[in-house]
Amino acid sequence: MVKDVLINNFLRISKIPRMSGNEKQISDFFVEVAKNNNLDYYQDENNNLLIKKKGNIAGNTIALQAHLDMVCVKKEGSSHDFYTDGIDVVINGDEVTAKDTSLGADQGVGLALMLTLIEDNELDHPNLEFLFTVEEETTFKGAVTFPYDKVSSKKMINLDYCMDNAIVVASAGDKVDEYIYEGKLIKKDLNSYKLIIKGLSGGNSGENIEASGNNAIITLINNLLDKDVYIKSINGGTFENDIATNCEIVLQSDLDLISELSNSSIKVEKIDDDESFSLEDTKNIINQILELKSGFISKTASGNLGMIKTIDNKIVITYLYRSTNEEELNSFYDNINNEKYNFRIKKLYDDRIWKLNKDSYMFNKYKEIYNNLFHDNPIEIIAQGGLEIASIQKRIDGLDIISIGANMENIHTADEITYISSWKKIYDIIINLLKNV
Repeated sequence: MVKDVLINNFLRISKIPRMSGNEKQISDFFVEVAKNNNLDYYQDENNNLLIKKKGNIAGNTIALQAHLDMVCVKKEGSSHDFYTDGIDVVINGDEVTAKDTSLGADQGVGLALMLTLIEDNELDHPNLEFLFTVEEETTFKGAVTFPYDKVSSKKMINLDYCMDNAIVVASAGDKVDEYIYEGKLIKKDLNSYKLIIKGLSGGNSGENIEASGNNAIITLINNLLDKDVYIKSINGGTFENDIATNCEIVLQSDLDLISELSNSSIKVEKIDDDESFSLEDTKNIINQILELKSGFISKTASGNLGMIKTIDNKIVITYLYRSTNEEELNSFYDNINNEKYNFRIKKLYDDRIWKLNKDSYMFNKYKEIYNNLFHDNPIEIIAQGGLEIASIQKRIDGLDIISIGANMENIHTADEITYISSWKKIYDIIINLLKNV
């Protein structure tokens, strides 16, 4: 049964470590799949991969695309090593989760769907191309570096969405920068404290952006306003794209912060330390964090301060800004891209907006197939999160692309969950779509 094949293929993929930047092993796995099935393939120096499978019916060549990497998050106390260990998948009826870690359903489900299509030689389909990209969860390196002259298709299905009753028809563009502050640590005869907050609501900032305004970093900083404190270090968050669930600040003060700040979410402990930044440096750090708005900024724009870290006397903030309105994207970005708090700004990457095209053949054909199968229309989504497909579309003239995917919840967290029945639903839609394009 297809259901059993999908489960087995998801388990095969989950055994392979695939943290962003560490995709060679999963890329090589798909190379072996191509070899075993006598299929042409191209693997570049970044471990992006293209596999070509000849069809048995006439029709336009169709490409399917998914990213190889996953966000790696684990519960406190877990000894899981994402560089060497596969995911411990837990299947309970229809529900699929992981033991103490993120599941990697994003994009493990998409990879399992593509693997099933590659290895099934009884399906009716036109010529197919399978594009696997690296570092989608961090830098979009795969999408922007792959040599697209290798791709012949002008029609593509991206498998990076998380609702099986929806189709993504457009997405926000984004800009990501590092804000870097270098101060001087000074010895002071003050009380030293460590402030810790953890376990706040998290997830992908594109899907759960409403939680970003109260992320762990912002929450701790808001508790320091109007208090005489001297920050030494601040570390929180894991990826620019994710909502920070944990944060730790080491600081000095002559206040009794244990009594003033300790509550159900913030843990305060006194420590032995004797240095911190100056009051001016501390104010600059706090003001810069507050300047970089998180959560919805307007109806079409959002920001996410996803990560902050301290390296000796250097504070580094990674900030992501998104909008579906190009004018707004550029004007807001220009407004915050200043150095009024003495932070040096380093541009990391930006991705263009994927604009709605109601005349898209793939969009209208998908709606037709979905309606025929389920007697309903899919929800049309303009995604707040940036998607690889905008970068890919920019590099293939005339590319007609849609984004779909199986149901997933709590993406990018250790509570991530997906559903086997939804995998099967998306698989059935895809094979019907391939027969009729």
